[in-house]
Amino acid sequence: MKNFYHILGLSFESKPEKSLIEAAYKALVKLYHPDIYNGTNKELKRKITEINEAYDTLSNLAKKEIYDKKLLNFHLEKSYDFSETKFEEKEEFSKDFFNDDWEVASIVYPELEKICKKLFLYNKKLALQYQFYLLETKKFHEKDEIMNDFINAFLERKFGSSKIIKKLSRFLIENKNKKQAIYLNKLVKVVGSKSDKKIMNAFFKEYPDIEHQYFSESNFIKKQKITFNEDDRLQKLTLFMSFFFLILFLVYLN
Repeated sequence: MKNFYHILGLSFESKPEKSLIEAAYKALVKLYHPDIYNGTNKELKRKITEINEAYDTLSNLAKKEIYDKKLLNFHLEKSYDFSETKFEEKEEFSKDFFNDDWEVASIVYPELEKICKKLFLYNKKLALQYQFYLLETKKFHEKDEIMNDFINAFLERKFGSSKIIKKLSRFLIENKNKKQAIYLNKLVKVVGSKSDKKIMNAFFKEYPDIEHQYFSESNFIKKQKITFNEDDRLQKLTLFMSFFFLILFLVYLN
């Protein structure tokens, strides 16, 4: 069964609103323009037909409700919940593509360059769709949240909806462990993402060095969050106590 959410680069799990569906569709239409897409005309027509079919269903409330029920039942019946089984995509996009509007946006938000470099680690299509999406919606102030939404949708397509599998796959990709990411994708493809704990055990058995690196970094991030939370609580307590003593002082003066 075709996953229309995945075709538009979205996540069924996140229940995207109509405005998000429309913006993702428009971004893809621009992405598959002949000046940008380097594939054959036959493949281009197939892609556009597929994108239009997905949008026609998901943009129509009545059609979407029926489709969502079918897709949910399909996932419940099967042992997997992703549509694209291969990690690597063979689609080709112009290397010389240059967008003036994006260059202007990068002047205002210079951090966009760093975000795009991260998205290119996944693939060029993801980075370009992200650019077109922001230019379409003008939601540059939500750039980080949108980046994470696009990454999450990509990981759902390739590795399923298991949170622990997606967390590991993101770690592998962003640390340039491509070989290991392909191996993880293969495990999910063969066994199904519902067996996530078994897959994690098998993966770390094959790559014990990755296991040490992964959990060391995860623990470091966790400790950082705890420290930040403790600092925040301390600041709030200090502010409260200062305010409390100020009130007492004013009462005393009166």
